[in-house]
Amino acid sequence: MKLFHAMVINVNRAAPGPVVIALALQFGVVATTGWPPVAAQSYPSKPMTLVVPFPPGAATDVFARAAGRRMGELMGAQVIILNRDGASGVIGTDMVAKAAGDGYTLLWGSSGPLAISPVWTEKLPYEPLRDFAPVSLFAKIPYLLIVHPAVPAKNVKELLALARAHPGKLNFASSGTGGTAHLAAELFKSMTKIDIVHVPYRGTSLFATELIGGQVDLAFAGPTTALPHLAPGRIRALATTGARRAEMFPDVPTMPEAGVPGYEFTQWYGLLVPTKTPREIVMTLNSALLKAMDDSDVKKRLTGEAAAAAQGTPEEFASYLKGELQKNAKMIRDANLKRE
Repeated sequence: MKLFHAMVINVNRAAPGPVVIALALQFGVVATTGWPPVAAQSYPSKPMTLVVPFPPGAATDVFARAAGRRMGELMGAQVIILNRDGASGVIGTDMVAKAAGDGYTLLWGSSGPLAISPVWTEKLPYEPLRDFAPVSLFAKIPYLLIVHPAVPAKNVKELLALARAHPGKLNFASSGTGGTAHLAAELFKSMTKIDIVHVPYRGTSLFATELIGGQVDLAFAGPTTALPHLAPGRIRALATTGARRAEMFPDVPTMPEAGVPGYEFTQWYGLLVPTKTPREIVMTLNSALLKAMDDSDVKKRLTGEAAAAAQGTPEEFASYLKGELQKNAKMIRDANLKRE
């Protein structure tokens, strides 16, 4: 039987001759609908590398490991996680852009290197819409608009009134110029026509410490950054930036509910492959990822990061990525931010 299986594998890789077809028909292995594509039959036949362009431990890495493990189980092949960090995700992302489109090098992509850096940085070694084939979105994480308790605003409308009454007096912290927290605030400024001053820090922990200490007035922060400080009253949450209320913060309104119609800004994650990857492989990966998202451990990881599942088709992800690039480019133009 092992010899027969070997013969079938060889048949899959070459045009079948009449003798081989007759033998295959005798054993009932040829469907009447014809031979399926080679890629669909043999993929995956070896371990896959899932590149995470950030260090271990961050939400990007946590999601990739949980989803990658389950995808490997479903597809019958090992998924190896490779953390290739540097340059705000650009190095690992470029590594996949230049890889062979054979389905064995995958990218755990996110909004920073795929939808912000391309419109913020003048020269990048890759172009998202040209160099990648989207597989599926995976999740979106909202930010929280948080203020120091000394700020006399209990909701977004009061904050806007305060900012308009005292232009240039309020300031906001971020983890660095051009980062997601910075751009979330710039979008808020642009849509509400207020004047608040940016105070960049080197990293999330630094700006959180300064906000808690009262050195800055407000910030847009991730749920896990804000959560430990909400209950003790060290900060106050005025709104979330997702399309729906976050399960972790059911009493915190979305930005449109709070008075800023149309505002949405999330950190998102998804799976992509090099652009020349065959369609059959893209769809195989899409199916595996969507099934992986039903796994209890994957759901637990999403809940722990206040993330909302966001699966879909490759075409939906491609359209979403294009829209994110356009939105961020407009935001940078409207805010008159200097590109790096």
